[in-house]
Amino acid sequence: MNQEYSWAIHTRVNIHMSKLKELTWENHKKAERMTHARKLLKGMEPGEYYRFIYNQYVQYKALEDTARNKGVLEGIEPICRQDAMDEDLRELETQHGFTRDEDLLCPVVDEYIDHVNMLDNAGLLSHIYVRHFGELHGGQMIKKRAPGSGKMYDFKDPGVLIADVRAQLNDDMAPEANRCFEFAMQLFEELDR
Repeated sequence: MNQEYSWAIHTRVNIHMSKLKELTWENHKKAERMTHARKLLKGMEPGEYYRFIYNQYVQYKALEDTARNKGVLEGIEPICRQDAMDEDLRELETQHGFTRDEDLLCPVVDEYIDHVNMLDNAGLLSHIYVRHFGELHGGQMIKKRAPGSGKMYDFKDPGVLIADVRAQLNDDMAPEANRCFEFAMQLFEELDR
């Protein structure tokens, strides 16, 4: 690939990315300001963190399984987190005696699974953008204070993953990406009740 062509692709991807980021910025900031998000950054006791990861795991599993079945993950499979989340859950279960009890799941989890199962490929990619980029970026700060080893925040070649996902994004994904932020905020609210 010549340098001029590479620059043109990079520029086009960045324009789309920055516009999508701009179109979702308000919900991004709202989510960051929520009590539960602030607790994640400060550090949580293991039981509270376990419940958060368990709820996330069930949602990510639904998203990733559906995306995989529809071919959305081709070329970006290493972005998947469900196996690493499962490892984190097992680590906390061993250390603290926790169990995956469905009573720990918030009502929004079922709503999210139903929603994900109805999405087209662009909608699934919108959710991957919101959720997985959150782990790629903010997750690095959470890992430092999280109980356990935080494998869900470890990515191989994060820069490559980010570029590969960004190459597939467009501005039309903003409404569904914002819907994903709304689901995330609803989970935060339900976890804090």
